[in-house]
Amino acid sequence: MKKAMSNVDVAAVVEELREKLVGGFVGKAYQLAPDRVIISFQSPGQGKLDLLLEAGRRIHLTEKPREAPKMPPQFPTMLRSRLTGGRVVGVRQHGFDRVVEIVIERGDDRYILIAEIFPKGNVLLLDDYGRIVLPLRPLAFRDRKLLAGEKYQYREEQLDPRTVSRNDLSLLLAQSESELVRTLVRGLNMGGTYAEEVCLRTGINKTEPAYSLTGEEIDRVHRALGEVFGLAQTDPHFVIDEVEVVDVLPAPLMIYGNLSRREFESFSRALDEYFSFEEAERPKPKSSLERRKEMQERSIQEFREKGREYAALGEKIYERYGEIEAILSAISGALDKDYSYSEIWAKIKTSGLPIADKILSLDYQGELRLRLDEGGPELELNANLTVPQNAQRYYDRAKEQTKKREGAEKALEETKKIIERRAAPEKVKTRKVARRRKPRWYERFRWFYSSDGFLVIGGRDASSNEEIYAKYLEKRDLALHTDAPGAPLTVIKTMGEEVPELTQEEAAQFAVSYSSVWKEGFFEGDCYLVNAEQVTKTPGPGEFIKKGAFVIRGERRYFRNVPAGVAVGIAGDQLIGGPVSAIKPKADPVVEVEPGEFSPEDLAKRIYRSFAEKEEDRRYLKSVASIDAIVSFLPPGGSRMKE
Repeated sequence: MKKAMSNVDVAAVVEELREKLVGGFVGKAYQLAPDRVIISFQSPGQGKLDLLLEAGRRIHLTEKPREAPKMPPQFPTMLRSRLTGGRVVGVRQHGFDRVVEIVIERGDDRYILIAEIFPKGNVLLLDDYGRIVLPLRPLAFRDRKLLAGEKYQYREEQLDPRTVSRNDLSLLLAQSESELVRTLVRGLNMGGTYAEEVCLRTGINKTEPAYSLTGEEIDRVHRALGEVFGLAQTDPHFVIDEVEVVDVLPAPLMIYGNLSRREFESFSRALDEYFSFEEAERPKPKSSLERRKEMQERSIQEFREKGREYAALGEKIYERYGEIEAILSAISGALDKDYSYSEIWAKIKTSGLPIADKILSLDYQGELRLRLDEGGPELELNANLTVPQNAQRYYDRAKEQTKKREGAEKALEETKKIIERRAAPEKVKTRKVARRRKPRWYERFRWFYSSDGFLVIGGRDASSNEEIYAKYLEKRDLALHTDAPGAPLTVIKTMGEEVPELTQEEAAQFAVSYSSVWKEGFFEGDCYLVNAEQVTKTPGPGEFIKKGAFVIRGERRYFRNVPAGVAVGIAGDQLIGGPVSAIKPKADPVVEVEPGEFSPEDLAKRIYRSFAEKEEDRRYLKSVASIDAIVSFLPPGGSRMKE
């Protein structure tokens, strides 16, 4: 079953909406889900109609019952204030894209309601100048901002299969290096089903290279496009394979010729039925405990496999003892002659010796990567250590994985016990209200404990950034920051231990999520990691450093396109928040948060209500997760709970 409407579906439903809505008047708007809005209309010929708009998925009239929330969110409230009583003067599709425009006039004002049906689509209200009044979901991409006040940008237009000329089609096919069916999909903005339908009607093998078509074959493709996309014959129906609904179409396709059909009087009714059926067929969402159990089981398996891998690499070092000792001795000898590691590496790569191909890298600290056999495992060694010491590093890593696995197994047993207790019917017991505890020093900052147990802290503002730098940034620590201004000084407290990759990635997500990247509505950002010694308050000549800002000197390790996202949940008698991978396994109840349309205060109330659905003892809940406490873990700017 398809998950969203196609370009052809949009074209067909626009024809129906134009006939039924134009000349009618707008009623109330309701938001039923984060991506779903219903607007009522008074149709000139059919009375009251409900239009359902689901961002990225569908738009059609609906007859399904709706339950409106008691407190409407900001978007439908804004629609009511601007559109209610307005007159519909136009319904159109933008080109052949999955974008529907409903033009509404009220008094001297003119608005355009946009429904984007393509992946990551949105619902937006534009003014008469094409500026966004308010989006259903504030989003920002690298080349496109869907934020209030921004000029709305349509996606780049492609050739329209309904109107493409024979010459343009010929040029598209001649320039393609792909097969015919893929060329039609990519070049003419159509789905795979319709591309295969065109190929079927032409009698040309769909895997034929597009550039190889003859002039007569191009003519056949051009005619087939007119037949398939002309929408001359409307016959809304389900395509059914025995008892399974395969597709919903506005007109028949030859590709489904052998399958049965169920017909409908309108395409909107067919879509309404189809997507309601598709939703009913979806598997029931797993509870947070079930997801936690699966995550813990995966972690146990990963720890087990990693432990075996590290132990095997330690054994491999002993198996190739002589070769590795010779390489380490050669590097050590060069160091004794006052060569630097960079000079040694340069000589290795230009030596032309067979061993040079086996050494993959050598950094300024003596860390080298080695592959002794083609296709064999890669070894990470340190030139300052002996062969047994290098092997022991891998054995220590294997032991570390074993400890993590044992810890995860204990946590899994606890999770299983909780699931069993909740599955068994029992009377609700009043939990003891959590006693007020003395806050830890780091709780006045933003903070979390990583999956590997490392404390990560970050400033809330310029003053706390200064305090972290002055009091809590030690030489052995690692620091992170974003290129964008308005980010917390993020510090990983290493306690002198090596920081695993997962902790570094979680700290990167933490730094991005609590920065201006989130406030501006972006879903991802870049940040970098440095040693604490590289962070300084000493400006260069002629420079000035404002409060809360720092200078970073030296090399930086960048984390690109880090997703913005946090989780907030209750762990024992404490509220915690931070990167999803660090928080979700430890907390229950827990919610994920992403950039969105709600202020921190409004979202905190929604999160509290979500917690209240799972935690029946309200006194306990208030003592652990008050609204103010939840706000303290939310990023700056607009947010929403992730579905």
